[in-house]
Amino acid sequence: MVNHTLTQGKRLMDLTTTSDYIDLVTRDENEEHATRSRIVELGDVAVWKLRQFDLDFSEVEHEIGIARRHAGLVLDLRGNGGGSEDTLRAILGSLMDQDVKIADRVERKATKELVAKRQGKPFSGKLVVLVDSASASASELLARVVQLTHRGTVVGDKTAGAVMESRIYEEEHGAETMFFYAYSVTEANLIMTDGKSLEKTGVTPDELLLPTGADLAAGRDPVLAHAVALVGGNLEAGEAGRMFPYEWPPL
Repeated sequence: MVNHTLTQGKRLMDLTTTSDYIDLVTRDENEEHATRSRIVELGDVAVWKLRQFDLDFSEVEHEIGIARRHAGLVLDLRGNGGGSEDTLRAILGSLMDQDVKIADRVERKATKELVAKRQGKPFSGKLVVLVDSASASASELLARVVQLTHRGTVVGDKTAGAVMESRIYEEEHGAETMFFYAYSVTEANLIMTDGKSLEKTGVTPDELLLPTGADLAAGRDPVLAHAVALVGGNLEAGEAGRMFPYEWPPL
């Protein structure tokens, strides 16, 4: 049995009214705060929790600048469903000592290389990338490039297998009362340098490691604790579970 409280929200929002518009903006701000990039320093190890690929170059450089002060970096991409291709390129370019090919972008009529250019002074220490079944798109591409280039170790669960590139088209309908909607169209597949696509197959970690039900109930994160140990740090599973707690949106 699970105890729960159900809060009924509005079935229809009218963005022509001030209250509904402000409510929508507030929701977006709360979501942006909950999914923000965070980095924690633990002695000679940095742990970077990236919930989505939405950082610009200066933000990536800031996080990598912190990582450079440490001998080891754990990049936690669990639950990260992807995002900007530019963010992916910037992060990979900051982890590699040379330009690296990510994949071939195969469209219906053309094929183009997707390359991450080396960015300034890259982080050169030990690297572990954490993934799980909710890691998708750019998260999977980054993890697989790390595997293929032998840059670091991938730990966790098999990823989602959802890497097809798509474009969102926004539309509207109406005159005085407007209806806004959008649809997504798949435009390209991505073929990795080993000649394979991750679509529907995902990335299999170098070390398959999952928390148990008891770990989840107790708020422990042995996967993160193990990753920290791999790069030379020390972190208890209980401490790891409290490092990046889920932030419930305000009611």
